[in-house]
Formats: sequence, C-alpha cells, structure tokens
Amino acid sequence: MGTAEESSGKDDAMALSTPASASLGETSESYYIDPAKERRMMRKFDLYAIMAMGVLYMMSNLDRSNLGNANIAGMPEEIGLIGNQFGTATTLLFATYVPFEGPVAILLKVVGPKPLMTICALCWGCVCLGMSFIQNYHGLYACRLLIGFFEAGLIPCVNVYIGAVYKKSERGQRSSFIFAFSALSSAFGGILAFGLTQIRTAHFAGWRWLFAVEGAITILVTVPFWFMFPTTPTEAWFLTEEEKHMMKLRYASDPSWGYDDEFEWSECLKAFVDPKWYAFFAYQFSINISLYGLTTFMPSIVRGLGYESVTANLMTVPIYIAALFFFLALAWASDRTKLRGPFLIVGLVCLIVGYSILLTVDNLKVRFFACFVAALGIYPTTGLSLMWLQDNVSRHYKRATMVGFTLTLGNTAGVAVGQIFTTETAPQYLPGLRIALGLACFALVDVCCIMAAFTWVNKKRAAKLLAAEQAGTPIEPDTALGDYDVHFRYCL
Repeated sequence: MGTAEESSGKDDAMALSTPASASLGETSESYYIDPAKERRMMRKFDLYAIMAMGVLYMMSNLDRSNLGNANIAGMPEEIGLIGNQFGTATTLLFATYVPFEGPVAILLKVVGPKPLMTICALCWGCVCLGMSFIQNYHGLYACRLLIGFFEAGLIPCVNVYIGAVYKKSERGQRSSFIFAFSALSSAFGGILAFGLTQIRTAHFAGWRWLFAVEGAITILVTVPFWFMFPTTPTEAWFLTEEEKHMMKLRYASDPSWGYDDEFEWSECLKAFVDPKWYAFFAYQFSINISLYGLTTFMPSIVRGLGYESVTANLMTVPIYIAALFFFLALAWASDRTKLRGPFLIVGLVCLIVGYSILLTVDNLKVRFFACFVAALGIYPTTGLSLMWLQDNVSRHYKRATMVGFTLTLGNTAGVAVGQIFTTETAPQYLPGLRIALGLACFALVDVCCIMAAFTWVNKKRAAKLLAAEQAGTPIEPDTALGDYDVHFRYCL
C-alpha cells in the first residue's frame, strides 16, 4: 500500500469506469476504487458502526419487549393489573415512540448520529432500570411512555445511517446484520428471562430483576458505543488516509447519495408528494402488526401450547434463532441479485402460511411448528422493506424524511397491537392473528403493485432516453430532480 498522497494522486487521475448497477438505481458511471480495498474498508464500518448500532438495537428490543416476559412471570398479579391494562401499557409506548421518529430522521445529519444515539440509549436504560421499582399501573404507564420517547431516536438513526454510508448493493446484508441483533435479543431475551425470573428475594420478584439487569446492561454499553462509533463516515477514526479518500470517491461517484446536501425544507416536502411513499408506509403499517404482535406476545402464544410460563420463555429461543438465519440468507441473496421485492414476497408467504396454520389447526405440535414458519417472515418483511425504500429515493433529506415518516406512520401499528392482541383473547389471540393475516395479505398485494409500478416507470424512462438519443438530442442527467430524473432506475 502506497502513501496517502500517492494514492490520492493516482485515484484523482483515474477516469470514470464501468457502469454501476442500473437495477438498483445507481448513477450511470462511477469512479474506480479497488474492490478488495473497498471491501476491507467497509468491513471496518461493519465492525465499528454496524456492530455498535446492532448492540444498541438489541438492547432496545430487550428493554421494549421484556414486558411480554414479565407478563407471564407474575408482574400483573403483583402490581394489580386488571382488564386490558397490560394491553394498554403495550400501546402507550408507541404514543411517544411514533411521533418523534420522523423529526429525528431529519435532524440526524444536523445533530450527529453518535451523540443522538448515545444519549437516547442512556436515557431509556435508566427508565428500564426504574421499571423494576413500579408498584401499580400508574408507574408502568409512565415508564412505558418514557421508554417510547427515548427509543424513538434509534431506529430512524440506524436506517438513515445505513443509507448514508453503504451503497445500494450493500444495504440488504447490513440491514440483516442489524435485525440479527433483534433476533438475538428475542432469543437471548428468552434465556435471560428464564434465568432472571427464577430469582426470588423477600421484596424483589424475578420480573423486577429482569427490568433491573437489562436496564443496567443498556447503561453500561453506552460507554463503549461512544468511543467506538465514528463521528463522520469520511473522517472515521479507524480509516487510513487512503480509505478516507476512497470514502469521498464513493460519494463523488453517485450524486444521488446526497452526502453533501444542505438542509432545505423543499427537499423534505418532496417526500410527501411522492406516491411511492404512501405505498411504502401502508405496507410498513401492515407488516409491523406482525412484528410487534409476534415479538411481544410470542411467549404467551407458546405458553398457550401447553408449556409452563418459565419454559415458554425458553421455548421461544429456537424460533428466533431460525428466523435470524433465514433473514441472513435472504438478505445475502437480495444484495447478490440486486432485487428486494421478490424476497419480501418470500417472507410474506411465510407469515401467511404460519398464521393460517395457527388459526385452523388444533394439534399443539403443528401449532408450535407454525410459530417457526410465521417467525421466518418477521425480519425480512420489515428489514428489507426499509432498504428497498432507500434504494429508490435520491438525495439525503428526501430519503431521510421518507424513511423517518414511513417509520412514524408504520409504527402506529404498535398502538393498535395492544388493542388487537388483548388479555381477554389470550393465549391463542385468534382475533389478533386474523387481523395480522389479513394485513399480511394486503402487504403482499402492495409489494406486487410497487414492483409493477417500478417496472413500468423504468421501461418508460428507458424508452424516453432511447428516443432522445436516436433524435440526436440526448438528455443530460439532472441530479436536482433526484429519483424523478429520467436517468434514475428503480430497484425491483
């Protein structure tokens, strides 16, 4: 490896090289970067950025979904919950979680992801720790509202950061890595809940230890996160001078990335007049019913198959491990084929088949198998969809706005989940499963419509470019138009 100055001079002198992947909507040409060096550079981001965000995401899921484990470990009886107060507590988290996701996504570039995510994690960890001392539903409601408020900053930051650092053909696997931590949190959460809920002291029940320990872990992990996470992609502490230059070349090769974009309200407002945004957030709402419903109530569903409450927590572990490996395989194939929609369809089919079995079969072993099948669809359908959205939106602030407000509106599903999967319908939750099945079928139709629309637009734009070329008046790219530029190709 030569010096940074030698590398810089060499790279600056290089001409534009081969066309980038048109199917993912990248620019028609890109600056040459040594692929082997680029892969080594991006593995550093995987280690220090994706890994760090993944750990926070794991703790976020643990601190949010541990309520389901506490529900079957004696919490409702000890603090005197009646009626559907547990369902209401589940819903309240999203009353503060949902409204702030959109604004946080827009502010990410201004505030910076490192301080924003660190402060949010520290605060929700403290609240989770505080939940171990609640005595009634008032304290439970207050803590759930606060956790929702502080966790609202994480998921938009993670998704926008992936879109800001990784190429379109790299995002699927990185999304799967993040969601792998979610699956690990679900699996690890079952094991941790199994162990902690066994602790018995005179004045501190096992479910209280669950909140206390998980909250303390979150607080502790914010320290290494602060020192590990890079401040900016082009000046990350772990990059060599040559690698910093390569990062700048990556952004220069694709103006649609919008790395140097300055904040403009007009760019943000473009998101709300783009028809595809409405299709994506409708899809996200439909599928988030399954995400929040299954991850929160899976222990209760498994308990309904005849397992004891403690064993039910443990029996959810293999379900989430299987879901994790399935998503990793689909994400790898999605990046390799440069397609998103077909792999979303695979995940949706798993959800539909799993729900159908749970709703129609009484055999307990078959129903347990159905939990596996349904769980296979949770992560691909939620993780790949946000990458698919980012692949098809140009410029930073429009992309950040669409991602943030897709999460905002999609996550209103969390408000509905507590009212759909009610205490009165436990442990089978048949009404909730029927609604989730219907929405999964709608999501399947939605994906097919989006793919058809993208195919039609791509063909129309290709025909327009060809006609202009044949007429001797070629159309020059106009990056100001973003994804409405005739040269932009939508990813299927």
